[in-house]
Amino acid sequence: MQHPQEAFLEILVMKELTYEKKGIYLNFVSELRKQIAAVRERNDLLNLLATSMLRLNEFTSVSIHSVDHHTNTYFPFFFNQKSSGRNLIEFKALSNARAPLDDIIVRDAILADKSFVVSLNDIVKSESIPFWLRVNFDYGLREVLVTPLKIKNGMVGICYFWSKRAGSFGDRFIHVIDHLSTELAYAVSNTIIHEMLDPRGWINELLLTFSHDLSEVRTREGLNSVIERDLKNFFHFDEFLITAIAPENSNECIFLTSLTSHPDLLDWIRSNLAREGVWAKATDTSTPVIINVEDFEFNCIPPCLDPVDVDKSGEIMLKILSEGNEPNFGLILISYRQNVFDPADRQIIQCISRHLSTAISNILVNENLERKEKHNALLLSFSHDIAAVRNKDDLTMAIEKAVSQLSNISRFVIRGINEDEKTMSLFLFDHHVKRAIEELGHHFVLDAVYPIADGISDVVLAGNETIVYKLQDWIDSGNAPSYFHFWRSMNVEKCVATPLQTGTRKLGIFWVDSDEPDVKMIDSMCAQISIAMSNIIANEQLVKYKQQLEIENEHLQEQIRSIYNFSDIIGTSTPMQRVYQLMSLVAHSNATVLILGETGTGKELIARGIHESSPRKNKLMVKVNCAALPVTLIESELFGYERGAFTGAFERRIGKFELAHNGTLFLDEIGELPLEVQVKLLRVIQEREFERLGGKVTVKVNVRIIAATNRNLFAEVGAGRFRSDLYYRLNVFPILMPPLRERREDIPYLAHFFLERYNRNHLCKVTGISAGAMNELKAYNWPGNVRELEHMIERSVLLSDSKTLTKIFLSDGNGPNYSEQTNEVTNLAGVEKQHIIDVLRRCGGKISGKGGAAELLKLPASTLNSKMRKLGITKNSNIE
Repeated sequence: MQHPQEAFLEILVMKELTYEKKGIYLNFVSELRKQIAAVRERNDLLNLLATSMLRLNEFTSVSIHSVDHHTNTYFPFFFNQKSSGRNLIEFKALSNARAPLDDIIVRDAILADKSFVVSLNDIVKSESIPFWLRVNFDYGLREVLVTPLKIKNGMVGICYFWSKRAGSFGDRFIHVIDHLSTELAYAVSNTIIHEMLDPRGWINELLLTFSHDLSEVRTREGLNSVIERDLKNFFHFDEFLITAIAPENSNECIFLTSLTSHPDLLDWIRSNLAREGVWAKATDTSTPVIINVEDFEFNCIPPCLDPVDVDKSGEIMLKILSEGNEPNFGLILISYRQNVFDPADRQIIQCISRHLSTAISNILVNENLERKEKHNALLLSFSHDIAAVRNKDDLTMAIEKAVSQLSNISRFVIRGINEDEKTMSLFLFDHHVKRAIEELGHHFVLDAVYPIADGISDVVLAGNETIVYKLQDWIDSGNAPSYFHFWRSMNVEKCVATPLQTGTRKLGIFWVDSDEPDVKMIDSMCAQISIAMSNIIANEQLVKYKQQLEIENEHLQEQIRSIYNFSDIIGTSTPMQRVYQLMSLVAHSNATVLILGETGTGKELIARGIHESSPRKNKLMVKVNCAALPVTLIESELFGYERGAFTGAFERRIGKFELAHNGTLFLDEIGELPLEVQVKLLRVIQEREFERLGGKVTVKVNVRIIAATNRNLFAEVGAGRFRSDLYYRLNVFPILMPPLRERREDIPYLAHFFLERYNRNHLCKVTGISAGAMNELKAYNWPGNVRELEHMIERSVLLSDSKTLTKIFLSDGNGPNYSEQTNEVTNLAGVEKQHIIDVLRRCGGKISGKGGAAELLKLPASTLNSKMRKLGITKNSNIE
């Protein structure tokens, strides 16, 4: 038996209908009308037309436009995009566009009572062709059957059957469509009414899918996928943007966006929406706000939204997303075309806004937890690294390692407070800053000294919080310190400053380059950096004190070996009484003393006597022999040097001036200083301040200066070898030491003093000096003064063979005056042989034991016997 539909298809191709065939035709149409009348969903109507009608006539696709007489526009009711082969983006453009009713074809359909066929080839060249017709033509469609859908109340919509070839639609098929047009019109009207009365079905389906997908979102990337996948399946938009809202309803920062490839549009939205009051309007209403770009007078519109070009004019939907009662984020949907967002789209956005807010909150919580876990792990690792820090290099490496794991910090510098507590200098910096210094030639920054009171550093140090500075704002104001210009030269926009301190002690400032600083993380790092910095400073102080103690110990040992006071100075002559008087006058003052006198007159002894009688006696008297120092080392010896000041300067070292702080500095042989050093010495004597070699920090000292020289400084000034200003600065209180030949009455006292000392030191038994020997001493001219007398007594004691000195081995002015045996000596072995014979003679030939020659010579007896054999000394060698 033939199927009714197959029979109906045969009727369509027959030119004339029999009575029986007319019955089949009427039955089929009646059944189709019932099916159409039962439709309440768009998809059901679409499926009915796409299946049943397709059996009646071959066509490519079917679509229906709804007509809105209130706005005089038409818009898609449905469109079976799957059969068209179009991509999703083009379909969305078709299915969301609104257009005026005076468009070509639509205008004719409103006036027509029956269906009509339109060839796209005939109208495609028209300048006013609607966008949707152009798209269909571009996809190969060439003919369309247009059916007006009208009911008593007016026109409801227009139905389109599309074909890829001309002449596809026969008269019988057109006749059938005309018979069904009223039912189709009612189906469209009923569907719209049904959706208006009970819209929750499809909205709930959307919400169910969307909320399920959002519930699984934990990252921004996941939220981006859900928005792109779910929302774009239901209505059209080209780009989206989720941005955080500041309390003043201005754009604060981007949370998520698809505009990464359109930075011009992103900047335009951020700068113009707040200015045009759109944020305020969106905040005041709970429903989404739709903005037509043409309705606002923006200064500069990106090309993709330019309203001059109809194809590029745009539309924006904005919805405030609130968590609780406070607006937190704004959802912005952007279309490059107008009349895209309709009331149904607003309803969808309204329904999903709370789900989006929850998803964003969950993402932020999850990011916060991840950030805390990462930061805790980083701080734990950082604390381990800090525990191993011993010097600046270690600390620099530890900070660089931590900073490399933080994307929001680029460069860092630590500026430490100097000893004067009024200035700051670089303490350490990372390799990025080092490279910038080298490339930009800012080497002066390494040694630069900055005042704390600059309006920046003092504010940071006065508080306990991290402060963010916008460099260009300060530079434009003219109040920026010099280091702001240095940072800006490295293209730094913002600098973050955090005070470094342990307890109440301020150590310095930690500066970092960061556009979006994590203040809590920086504060946590600075707490540990402060401890490490304090330890480094303490270690440097310990090294400094260790060096100072070593030097002080050396000087103290020297003082112990030669402890003198006024009573140790031998002499009662009138010239010496004058010296004593001058010493008494100047000892308790801080005046600079210049001791003049020939070599060996005891200038150092007088200097030490003045120091020991002064209020500074409990501090060091530091001696500097200016004649014994190489010219290249005099400056570093006097003033000290900084680490790296010259090759081999691996650490800071203090100089003699700094070592003698609160004590006395004795500059012996001051006349030997070169002129270039005299200039710097003059400044120190005048200002009592100096800078270490290679340093920029001014060091202040409280030092008393005592200088001594055997030169005639006045004559040296005249000869240009000594600066006159330095001479007058030193010659404040001169003391002239008399030569020994002018105080001969002191010679017996000095001779007996030295005799007693060397008897004690060398365990000799010479107890006196004969009258003849004393007369020799008094008669001698003593060009070497007291020092020569001291050495003459020592030599005579060693060479004496009796308990009384009867012979003094004086110099004849041309060379040594030895005994007859000594004059025969021509080499070192002979001198050694004669000396051993003399000692053996004094000890009565006794070699070992107490009082023996070995004890006097401080040699083991076996060694002395070996030397005697080697030198040929026997008991017959005139020992007895």
